[in-house]
Amino acid sequence: MNLQNLRVFLKVAELEHITRASEELNLSQPAVTKTIQGLEHEVGLELVERQGRRIALTYAGRMLQGYARQIFAMEREMEEALEALRDVESGEVTLAANTTAGVYLLPPIVARFRMRYPQINLHIAILNSHEIVEEIMNWNLDFGLVEGDANTLPSALDVQLFAYDELILVVAPGHAWSSLPSVELETLREGVLLMREQGSGIREVVEQSLLKHNVIVQPLFTLTDNEAIKQMVISGVGVAIVSWLSVQRELANHDLVQVRIAGLELRPQLSLIQRADKQLSRAAQAFCTFLRPAVAEELNLQPIAVPDGQGK
Repeated sequence: MNLQNLRVFLKVAELEHITRASEELNLSQPAVTKTIQGLEHEVGLELVERQGRRIALTYAGRMLQGYARQIFAMEREMEEALEALRDVESGEVTLAANTTAGVYLLPPIVARFRMRYPQINLHIAILNSHEIVEEIMNWNLDFGLVEGDANTLPSALDVQLFAYDELILVVAPGHAWSSLPSVELETLREGVLLMREQGSGIREVVEQSLLKHNVIVQPLFTLTDNEAIKQMVISGVGVAIVSWLSVQRELANHDLVQVRIAGLELRPQLSLIQRADKQLSRAAQAFCTFLRPAVAEELNLQPIAVPDGQGK
């Protein structure tokens, strides 16, 4: 199978649109259509179905898309491996982090890494933990930073625990709970908590921890952004359980108040994950080596010692 034709198909599959794919590939629309038709003739199966101006993949198309991703991921690994033999000072690293790590933990670490390795290009996405796992399994990322129980992750991943987060309950200064020494678990049962969306590592930690105490949470609102949740709490809309990393400034400025939850401590794992069968480039290895002590420094703690290559 011609790899260039496969590359064209993969772009069409990702964009679900012939015209947009042709624009990104700098090819004419008829040329892209002809390439897809040629592939279908070669494999003897329909790969796409037209749905108005867009296209949808058939079952065969989705299968081919999965293999194409693996092929081109291996191609990138080959190029990076050869580049690494020349110079670790250059290369590309693709990673994703959950919102807490990506917004509140990574920025100063990335700044220091860039000073040490200015020629390494970092491509960083902010996704929830479920999305990070999916992107890694689809060969789209070198590795990711996720929060939550490592034992729930797919066995095909290599998981390295490198720190613990701390989740705390925060309320507005004028909230009825703000002067209380603590609140009972039962008070969190219905209609008070603002929470992240399904797939968020923090939400999973909160729900599972409360469920162990027979408390099933019915969120007041669900939001996809930590900053939005903070502003809602500050405005008195509700209360939230959030990472202490995300509210240090608001606590210091007395915009938010921390309230203890009686009988509950939430310390989810922060883990570095990658496909167990993926060979990282020297640039990616350099970032991983740099990351562990840098995180420990930011969190003012001793790094958790995990042997290289150790999984869950």
